[in-house]
Amino acid sequence: MKIKILALLLFVLVIWFIPGCYVGSLSQDNGAAYNSDYPEYNVDDLNQYGQWEDVSPYGSVWSPSVVNNWQPFENGHWTYDGNDWVWVSYEPFGWIVYHYGSWDYSTDYGWFWIPGSEEWTPASVQWIDYGDYVGWAPRRSNNRSWSEPWNDNNVHPWTVVKMGDFNRENINSYRVPTVTRDNNVNQTPIQRRQPDIKVVQRYVKDPIGIVKFEKEPVLNQTPPVRNDNPPVRTNTPPVRNDNPTVRTETPPVRNDNPPVRTNTPPVRNDNPTARTNTPPVTKTQGNRHIVRMQVPPTEKQKVDRYSPKVQKDVLVKKNPRTEK
Repeated sequence: MKIKILALLLFVLVIWFIPGCYVGSLSQDNGAAYNSDYPEYNVDDLNQYGQWEDVSPYGSVWSPSVVNNWQPFENGHWTYDGNDWVWVSYEPFGWIVYHYGSWDYSTDYGWFWIPGSEEWTPASVQWIDYGDYVGWAPRRSNNRSWSEPWNDNNVHPWTVVKMGDFNRENINSYRVPTVTRDNNVNQTPIQRRQPDIKVVQRYVKDPIGIVKFEKEPVLNQTPPVRNDNPPVRTNTPPVRNDNPTVRTETPPVRNDNPPVRTNTPPVRNDNPTARTNTPPVTKTQGNRHIVRMQVPPTEKQKVDRYSPKVQKDVLVKKNPRTEK
């Protein structure tokens, strides 16, 4: 009888323990599917112009609400900051998705943006420079590359322009519709880097100026919680205490022994304190290092010139994707 009772208790313990282990492992796997190491970019600039999707193997990605045949890095222009070519976007979400993270394409979701490291870049693109032409495509995740722009590709990720049009405003108006390249051994070799400023200047008539961009941290401003239930007011009068506090007249303790005075002079230290030039540690707010690129007035005028057309003809705000 005792053996049957012990066996029954053991069976109950096993049944209780196994489901707990299963649920715990399932919860852990689901959490690992998202980019937990990356910052949360759930700001209005992204939320109102697209939706977040769960796409394997990336996890949570952002899909913009745009017209058909849209692709990244086509609504804007290039400008030079003294070291790199910086992409200035006419789209309101460009300050995030074109300077952080990476891009990819699928037939189900179209173009989608993958959050990445918090290090700001002048432009998250892949370059190609060959002869009189220069092209760029959105940078893919895991250092993957797109095929050449003249190859047959259903995605068409490249934007290619003539070198003389590279720094024009609204660069999408100057893209080459059909990209070709002959297999000629004497032609200019391919350079897979951003175009040299000196080379571009030889093709461009007007001098290329240097534009300085300011950057300011983006604070994680959580809106205050609104409480629509005002506090309940009570008319309960305060409790009256008719028993006054008892006052005690205890005299202070007198000390007839004055302190002993010593004539020992203080010890002089002829070794000054060592001075260190270590800068103070800067505390980051919320472990966020995201910065917003501040466009100078001259560049801001160019953005304002083309933003209304982009807003009207390209972007579709608050348009959730229909269920398949």
